[in-house]
Amino acid sequence: MGIRGGDSQVMVLEKFMFKLGLADVLRLTMFGTLISVARDITRLPLHLPGHTSIYWMGILVLGKGLIPKFGAGIVMGMVSGVLAVLLGEGKEGVLVFFRYFIPGLILDCLAPLFNYKLESLAVGAICGAVASLVKLAVNFAVGLLLKLPLALLALGLGISSLSHVLFGAAGGIIAALLIKRLKPRLTNWE
Repeated sequence: MGIRGGDSQVMVLEKFMFKLGLADVLRLTMFGTLISVARDITRLPLHLPGHTSIYWMGILVLGKGLIPKFGAGIVMGMVSGVLAVLLGEGKEGVLVFFRYFIPGLILDCLAPLFNYKLESLAVGAICGAVASLVKLAVNFAVGLLLKLPLALLALGLGISSLSHVLFGAAGGIIAALLIKRLKPRLTNWE
């Protein structure tokens, strides 16, 4: 009888959230924190729309590639979104959460389409680019919702979309290279 109780505790710990183990959720929390904090730490004076996607989408794709389970992107997006709200990032207030959460959700939907092969340069680039474009779309939607002056963004939406795609793809490619190097070395992560 005592063994069964212990087995049920192990089952609960093994399937903590989204069939992710507790260790996976803790690792994903680390990646989510990196996404939110990296923006404050790395201040790249590029003055190009979407330039933060090179590390933001890179970390997101890296986390999803190292923990290829459904819910990984959602957990990273939730953690980074909550931290962004708490750190006061952006002018959108609480709605800044969605700028971080939705790309993670989209990555969770995209990865199964590619059989979770995020170590492939093409797949990493596609996932990073799409997640970055989704971030741009969320920014635009929140701006419309809050009736922010988006005239400049609307005028340069084509150029802004292109730069988001390029930076997101670059972040995805960097992540794919890192996944390819790190995954074989992380055999005891399970």
